[in-house]
Amino acid sequence: MIITGLLTGVITAFSGPIAFIGLAVPHLTKLLIKTSDHKILVPAVAIIGAIVMLISDTIAQLPNSEYTLPINAVTSLFGAPIVIWLLVRKRKISY
Repeated sequence: MIITGLLTGVITAFSGPIAFIGLAVPHLTKLLIKTSDHKILVPAVAIIGAIVMLISDTIAQLPNSEYTLPINAVTSLFGAPIVIWLLVRKRKISY
């Protein structure tokens, strides 16, 4: 678990918090679709990832406001809890 946490931190440090989308969306898609077939999973991940990024961008633009947030802030608020949940869930399964 420590190595996984460190690797996630290193990946995020190099690619930015938008990488949380790349870490979280495939796991969420696999949970939603409940298949391991990559012919179905890869296009579904691309579509769901695009939808999540559009929602994050909409939140970052703050509708009816002249201020904007960095999209990194919104994606990290979405992705960090999911990655933490996946790590905790994986730890419970291994015991």
